[in-house]
Amino acid sequence: MRDWFKNWFDSEFYHILYNKRNEKEAEFFIDNLLNILSPKKNSFFLDLACGKGRHSIYLNTKGFYVDGIDLSKKSLNTALPHQNEKLHFFLRDMRNINEENKYNYVLNLFTSFGYFEHKKDTKLVVSGISKALKEDGIFIIDFLNIDNCLNNLVKKEKKIIQEREFNIKRWHDEKYLFKEIEFKENKTKKSYTERIQLLKKEEIINICRKENLKLIKSFGDYQLNKFDEKSERLILFFKKTIN
Repeated sequence: MRDWFKNWFDSEFYHILYNKRNEKEAEFFIDNLLNILSPKKNSFFLDLACGKGRHSIYLNTKGFYVDGIDLSKKSLNTALPHQNEKLHFFLRDMRNINEENKYNYVLNLFTSFGYFEHKKDTKLVVSGISKALKEDGIFIIDFLNIDNCLNNLVKKEKKIIQEREFNIKRWHDEKYLFKEIEFKENKTKKSYTERIQLLKKEEIINICRKENLKLIKSFGDYQLNKFDEKSERLILFFKKTIN
């Protein structure tokens, strides 16, 4: 399952399971971020792992320049019709950020981080983000609060969505959090397993620090309340510094 995300994120069943990730949720979060950031009108955003582009599209309606990058063709097919002179989408692995000194803001939202088998790949992503940012540019990551997640882990769960039954199992080892999703398609059992690295706050901070990204703010939910050990989310703001 080295690159498990390549097939799973392009599966129709992924979009069925996570169908509650809608535009209103995205708009609420983006509005809260913009209230904190107060970006200039000519600001350039990179939405890294943009999915169907819900955050990118809304940012663009606010007048900003936005690039969205994702590895899922099916997701991007939903986003592409919204392209215009200030909004573009690209099929690309997040480990291959080619731009340099282009963006005022890089967003990596909704636990779109830590997918890889090796932490060297995670560091490669952060290195690309740092290079792509302008001086004093801001990187925002929205990740799980690992401690809270593990303390409240639901090991087994059943969901019925669109008349389809999903059986979900969760577990972890010393390095990764796993989530197995089982269901039937035409009477045939299918399963996919998600896996993310158990990256805690200090480890993400240390990875970013080595790439000239300095922590400036931290929050614990989409309302942008203060982060603590009981927070569900880990939302970190980093600023690019030049030594």
